[in-house]
Amino acid sequence: MNYIPMRLRILIGIFVVLTPLVIWRIASSGDPAPSTSPEVQAIRKDRIDGNVEGLTKKIKTYSPKHAGRAVTVLGTMGAKSLPVLKVILLEDKRPEIRQLAAQALAESVQASAPAEKPLTKQMTAALATAVATDKSPEVRAAAASALGRVYDYANMDSLLKAMDDEDINVRRKAYQAVSRIFGRKYIFNINSPSAERQVAIKGIATDWQTF
Repeated sequence: MNYIPMRLRILIGIFVVLTPLVIWRIASSGDPAPSTSPEVQAIRKDRIDGNVEGLTKKIKTYSPKHAGRAVTVLGTMGAKSLPVLKVILLEDKRPEIRQLAAQALAESVQASAPAEKPLTKQMTAALATAVATDKSPEVRAAAASALGRVYDYANMDSLLKAMDDEDINVRRKAYQAVSRIFGRKYIFNINSPSAERQVAIKGIATDWQTF
């Protein structure tokens, strides 16, 4: 009778136990995945086709969840989506959609070619308007962050004013954007009283004039 080493016996035992489990796992992996919703499928098709008009219609008619997905997709389409995103940012009634539009605008501006600079300047101006006038602090914060992402020097005044916003998160995002654009950190406490914040902002503004 041939001698089978103990280690080999253990390996054979493991193989016998695991083989049925592996076979079951392979067989079960063929189960159909949960179906994707028709809204998501339609948005994906528009993305593949580069269909800005189709996505725009969906943003107006879909639920906030799916409309937000469509806004995010627009942000990947570069310059051709910029005018639509501007309208959404300034006119859509849903704060969560305007917030996503601000983020998508930054992405589209970054992806735009240098030749599109006149158009992108209009978009950053729209972001500055949102920073100053939008009723939602979440939207104001997103717009301030977007200006920082695209290193928008032209609307620095809007960011400096936002550093004294009534909402602490807007102040934080505006300060972060200013620091990013300048490439330096300033001494600024977002929790300090407005009078102290204004003194700090005045100092940064003076530095900005000589930048």
